[in-house]
Amino acid sequence: MKTGLQRLRLTNFRSYPTLDLKLDTSGAPVALCGPNGVGKTNVLEAISYLTAGRGLRSAKLTDLARRMDNEVYPLWSIVADIYTPTGNHKIGTGMVEGHERRQIRIDGKTTTKQSDLAEVFRCLWLTPAQDRLFCGDPKARRRFLDRIVQAFDPNHANRLADYSTALKQWVCLLRQGCFDNTWLNGLESQLVENGIAIAASRLDIVSRLSGYLNVTEDKSFPSAEIQLTGMLEQALITGRAVLVEDMFAGHLKNARKTCAEGGNLTGPHTADFIVIHKQQNRSADLCSTGEQKALLLSIILAEMRAQMMEQNQCPVLLLDEVAAHLDKNRRHTLFEILLTRPAQVFMTTTDNEIFSNFTGQIHQFDVQDNQQILKVA
Repeated sequence: MKTGLQRLRLTNFRSYPTLDLKLDTSGAPVALCGPNGVGKTNVLEAISYLTAGRGLRSAKLTDLARRMDNEVYPLWSIVADIYTPTGNHKIGTGMVEGHERRQIRIDGKTTTKQSDLAEVFRCLWLTPAQDRLFCGDPKARRRFLDRIVQAFDPNHANRLADYSTALKQWVCLLRQGCFDNTWLNGLESQLVENGIAIAASRLDIVSRLSGYLNVTEDKSFPSAEIQLTGMLEQALITGRAVLVEDMFAGHLKNARKTCAEGGNLTGPHTADFIVIHKQQNRSADLCSTGEQKALLLSIILAEMRAQMMEQNQCPVLLLDEVAAHLDKNRRHTLFEILLTRPAQVFMTTTDNEIFSNFTGQIHQFDVQDNQQILKVA
């Protein structure tokens, strides 16, 4: 049996006052078709909140509430019936009165840990905002890589949060002129412990994912070589972790004066995720927009293979305007690949003609202006 959604219900989420979307359990790819602005991406975003984190748009929770005629409906909810090879589950999440954080219920039980969601449901996504991922801020590339790491190491998110908190406190103390060794040493110990673990987890995933990237899905898609740059990452490649810990601790102490004067610290928060187009021997940021999109898809498909092989789980794919920047041959190849995967794929498009060669194999839904979603016969 495949993995996927059987039913999705939304209340006051984005543009939807209510939505009840029913799907079959065949696991066939789902295409949401319609013009811009009718709510296609909102459906994908809702599904992305069935996992840990801030969803595919990294939005604030207050931004997810429906707004209508200057009125805000702050209490929103997402409920999904999930089927997996090991059984069925019901997931619910949303904003509840009296709580500032989103609440999570799995099979009727409330949990405070978002990481619990990964036990029953996982998804990957690709959005138009990522089409130029390789040309933008390194922060976006780190976030992209860290989501991959979290699928294999759930504690990675906690380490990132702890590192970020300690770093902010450390910088704040220094810029306030506070050089109390007790405080600074304690924060630096946290930065070293979490920083080394973050860099090591990223390196491990890059190494493992590289093996799956070498398994080419089809010659229509480019082979991607992935690398990590950064002080800690490079040190861990060539040295033992205990020596790298001492090196980073010394680096932090030496950087106190520089940071106090407004300078920046080098660490896992400044590392970069580099992608090379192997056939062209060219950095991804120098490739065309279409080649960059194809490289991203190669990485996403490799991550899916990795989860299937190593964790016996196949994540649901959320592909927003996936056909953009892809030529006809690559679109056709991609759809053929997706049809072989043991999980649902949700795609959005403004042009349903791109699925004309796959009639009966891809389930198409028409998304209308009034937020109705109708199955296309």
